[in-house]
Amino acid sequence: MNTDKSPLRERIHNFFENPDSAFAYSVQGFIAILILASVGIFAVEFWYSELFLRYQSLFNLGNNIILAVFTVEYILRFSTASRKLHFATRPFSVIDFVAIFPNYLELLLPLVIDTTELRVLRLLRFARLLRVLKFLRYGSIFRKVFLYQGTILQKITPIILLFASAKGIIWVLESYNLWIPDSQLGTLFTIIGFVLGIILSQKIGVSYGKFIEVGEAVVRIRARLGSLETMLNNAEKGLGTGACTEWGRSFYLLLTHPQEQDDTRRMGEANAKLHEAVLMVEKNVSWITIFIIDIIQDARFCLSKKTRLVPKPYDTLLHQSTMLYLALVVIFIPGMAGMLSALVATYTLYGMYYLTQDFDSIFGGEFDLININVSELEEYLKIPAAKKTR
Repeated sequence: MNTDKSPLRERIHNFFENPDSAFAYSVQGFIAILILASVGIFAVEFWYSELFLRYQSLFNLGNNIILAVFTVEYILRFSTASRKLHFATRPFSVIDFVAIFPNYLELLLPLVIDTTELRVLRLLRFARLLRVLKFLRYGSIFRKVFLYQGTILQKITPIILLFASAKGIIWVLESYNLWIPDSQLGTLFTIIGFVLGIILSQKIGVSYGKFIEVGEAVVRIRARLGSLETMLNNAEKGLGTGACTEWGRSFYLLLTHPQEQDDTRRMGEANAKLHEAVLMVEKNVSWITIFIIDIIQDARFCLSKKTRLVPKPYDTLLHQSTMLYLALVVIFIPGMAGMLSALVATYTLYGMYYLTQDFDSIFGGEFDLININVSELEEYLKIPAAKKTR
């Protein structure tokens, strides 16, 4: 099958599928804004009906413009695709189709049958909410604008979506009076959230302090290894380089790989080899031996903190308290205030909790956004870039 494209088709195809110009990114950003506007119109129509009825013609015009833009976008993507069936069955293409098709049914169905008492028409209107799925295609625009990649927000997005989705379902139930009525607990939740935020802040401070101590210990190890290498090399050429590098690599491996569990045995073997190198030039206890003891003590301190800096039961209690509070916010604070509270509280409080966990895991593991800086040690040990853990 001939899949060659004319220059115009290729330009249009790349414009949407592989944007590489400011104008292409601007168009994608505009479409992303329309997605937000569409969700906003949906929210006003279903939860602020008085406002919607007052400006119904304006909202309908906006919705029709959005539908037209989405339709043109889909047609252009489809018409420039080399394999139409493959394009139509791609997940993103299905999302694009679902975002527009129910809207045309909503417009055309009243021309065929009487829909005044049909629930299906209301369901079709609810289908507009599916347009939010288009964010999966255009999420990269917002990631660029809001510095999403490599941030706390990226790490906790699944939790935010969980609570936001739960609140969305509850919000729909509230609109039909099928949920708990407004319990006027806003003030109480504000106080609880404030107290929980203080507790999390204190834990961040404690964990960060210990995190810094480990970082300083790594810096001392690097400096002392360099000095020890020079001392041993002065006594016997090449002795210090080999012994210190071998010890440093063993320490680096144990520090930067949380899955390495047998720290005591492996570090003991490395310490013994380093001590043997010293004994080759110093038969009796000397200041060099004392120097090695300082290195070993710092190494033991770092390795003792690589898994957890704060007791596990305390972390578990803090996690459960945070999740319980967020669940109560979702359940008891109604309407738009509840949705905004759920989003802000989840981002702030669970983000703070994630930070405490990240500081507790000084290197790698499940929480790996912030790691101890070992760049100087890597440079000293000549760790290849491909093998660096960051």
